Amino acid sequence: MNQKIDTVNDFFVAALEPGAEHPALPAWGNRKVNPANLSENVDVSNIERHELAQVPGAFQLLNVLTKEECEQLVNISEQLGFLADAAVSLPRSIRHNDSLTWIVDEQTDGIIWQRIAHLMDDRQAIFSGSKALGINARFRFYRYNAEDYFKPHSDGSWPGSRIINDDLIANAYPDRYSQMTFLIYLTEDFHGGETRFLVNADDSTQPATRNDKVKNVDIRTPAGGILCFPHGMHPLHCIHSSVPITDGVKYIIRSDVLFEL
Repeated sequence: MNQKIDTVNDFFVAALEPGAEHPALPAWGNRKVNPANLSENVDVSNIERHELAQVPGAFQLLNVLTKEECEQLVNISEQLGFLADAAVSLPRSIRHNDSLTWIVDEQTDGIIWQRIAHLMDDRQAIFSGSKALGINARFRFYRYNAEDYFKPHSDGSWPGSRIINDDLIANAYPDRYSQMTFLIYLTEDFHGGETRFLVNADDSTQPATRNDKVKNVDIRTPAGGILCFPHGMHPLHCIHSSVPITDGVKYIIRSDVLFEL
């Protein structure tokens, strides 16, 4: 059962960040450690990595979070409250969903990383030997209701953030930077909402670029699973979108895989 969180004592606004339309959006922090009660005793042998051969550099991690953990993360996000704007440069005409930013504690992102670290090797040999060190504590929650969408866009790379002594440090780890998007899926009972990648129709190992023939590849990821794909300046970064929701509500968390510099 989802528990009521104490938004006054357990959570706080660590910083106000500019959005596309509003100058001061809250970036939340938490004082209670691991408020979603993620378990540290999970059988990682049930977690699988599934390569997505039809999308350059992409793969899914399956069975990472339990149903109860997904529900509790949704519960926390709803109690903190979603906003129509987001701390990104894209206007709502492009990113038509609701969002909130929560910079989680080290135990929360650490538990998730502990479950998947053994699967985060560079088996596709696309990161020039750089080692994945963890995930970004900057969890960007997105809620897609009916008719919400995210038009074709590219994902930027991010530094690893952390809240230290109640202050948000945007680049808390100068030895690392992100090269992959890390999308955690919290629900699956919705229609539409696939992540659509624009791939080179003549060479599925490459993203579609200007003047290429484009193939749309739609990917669905089950609740508790994670979709990973290169972003930023990586040469395999695909333009992608979120197909409009026709029914139900899609909840996801955008984070990033941080690689050593």
